[in-house]
Amino acid sequence: MKNLTIIGLWFLAALSVQVEAAKQPDTRHFDVAEFDKKMATMHTETDVPGMAVAVLQDGRILHAKGYGIAGPDGTPVTTQTAFQTGSITKSFVALVILQLAAEGKLHLDDPVVRHLPEFRTADITLSDRITIDHLVTHRSGLSTLEGNSANATNPTLSGPAAAVAGLAGVRLSAEPGANFQYSNANYAVLSHLIEILDNRKFEEVLTTRIFKPLGMTNSFVQQPSSDAIAVATGYRLWFGVPRPWQPAPSVKQDRRMIGAGGINASIEDMARYVEAVRVRDPRIVPTGTQRLFAINPFHEHWGYGYGWYTDSSRADPVFEHSGFTPGFYSFAAMVPAKGQVVVALTNMSGLAHGDLPRAVTHAALGRDQIPAAAPITAQFAIWSAVCAPLGILLLLYKTGVHLLSSDQLKRPRVRLLNLGFTTVLVAVTYVIWIGFQRLVGVSFSTGFAFYPDLTGTAVVTMVLAMLLATGRLVIAVRGK
Repeated sequence: MKNLTIIGLWFLAALSVQVEAAKQPDTRHFDVAEFDKKMATMHTETDVPGMAVAVLQDGRILHAKGYGIAGPDGTPVTTQTAFQTGSITKSFVALVILQLAAEGKLHLDDPVVRHLPEFRTADITLSDRITIDHLVTHRSGLSTLEGNSANATNPTLSGPAAAVAGLAGVRLSAEPGANFQYSNANYAVLSHLIEILDNRKFEEVLTTRIFKPLGMTNSFVQQPSSDAIAVATGYRLWFGVPRPWQPAPSVKQDRRMIGAGGINASIEDMARYVEAVRVRDPRIVPTGTQRLFAINPFHEHWGYGYGWYTDSSRADPVFEHSGFTPGFYSFAAMVPAKGQVVVALTNMSGLAHGDLPRAVTHAALGRDQIPAAAPITAQFAIWSAVCAPLGILLLLYKTGVHLLSSDQLKRPRVRLLNLGFTTVLVAVTYVIWIGFQRLVGVSFSTGFAFYPDLTGTAVVTMVLAMLLATGRLVIAVRGK
C-alpha cells in the first residue's frame, strides 16, 4: 500500500509538471537563427536603409534586433533607435479615450459637440450626430481625402484645434455611423478632445499616461525630449532610389495631425507597448474596459475597433495596424489569444519598395507569406507612369511640326482627329486631377510629401497634356 501511495504521489507530481509545462509558451517552432537570417535577406532584397524587428511570445522576447543604417552617416539601427510609427499612433489615442471614459470625463457614445461645441461640418445637423465612438472607429462620415488634406508640413505649427476648425466647410461622405471610411481627420478631432478634457497638450498627455508608466524612454511625439535619443532619418524613393528626407529647419511638422500619426518610438518601446495592450496592463488599460478589442466588421473578415484593424479570418483574431509617414513605414500586430506580438519599423516610404513590415509580421506569426519586395507588375506600372510625360513630349514635337505645315492644317480629317485628340487629352487631365485625389484619397500636397517622384510625374503629365491639347486645338481651328 505504501508503495502504491508513493507511486500515486509520483504520478500526480509528474502530471502536475506536465500540466504546468503545457501552460508555458511553446516556442520550439520559432527558430531564432532562421528568422534572423530571413529578416536579413528581406532587408537586403528591398533596399530599405534601416529596419527594426521585435517578436514576443507571452511577454517573452524571442527576437529583437536592428538591421541596416539609421541615417546617411551610417549609424547602425539598434533596438533603441526611434522611428516614426505613423498611424499606429491611433491605437495610443484610442487607449487614452478609453482612460478618459473610465475616469468619467466622457462617455464613448457622447456626441462630440457635447465636449467640443466648436466641432462643425458643412451640415451641422449631421455633424451634431457624430459620437466619440464614431470618430474612434472611423464611422463619422469624414472622408479619407479630407483626413489627408491637412497631412502636410506647415510653418505656423497649428494644432489640433485648427484641424477641428478646418472641418467647418467639409461635407460628410456618409451619414454618421453608416459605414467605415478611414480618415485621419477623426483622430485629429480626438487629439483636440483629449487636450480639452485633460487640460494638457497632447504630447504631455501621452508622456504621462503611457510613455512613463511603461518605461518608454525612447518615445516621443514629434520632437525628442532629449538629445540622447537616437532618431532615424526617413528615406523617400526617387524613381526607385532611396534618398534621405527631412523637413527644412524652418518648417516644422504640423501639429494638426499629431493624433493621427505623431508618435516616434524605438522597437523596444513599441514591443513593450503592444504587449501591455495585449495583456490589458492595468498601468495603462482601465479595469473592465470592454471595447479595447472591439472588432466592428466592415468587410468580410476585416474590422476596425479602438485603434486596431482586426482580421477574423482565423479562429484567433489578429489585431494590427500599419503606420505610414513621409520616409517611414511601420507595422504592429498581436494575437491576444495566442500571446503573440510582432512589431516592424522601417525608415523608408514608397510604392516601389513593397510591404516589408507587413511581410515581417506575417513571417513571425506563421501566416500566409506575402512578398517583401514590390511585385514586377507594380514596378512596371510605376515606370509606365514615369514614361507618360516622355510620350507626350514626343507628341508635342509632332504638333509643332504640324503647326508649321500649312498643307496638313487644311485637311478635314486632320481637323476632326485633332478635335477628338484634344477632347481625349482634356479628359485624361481631368481623370488624373480628380482620380488622384478622390480614388487614392490623397491631395496633391500630401502626395508630394509621400511620393514626390510619382506625384511630380502626375503634375508634369497634366501640364504637358494641356499644352498638347492647346496645340492640337490650334491646329484644328487654323485648318478651317
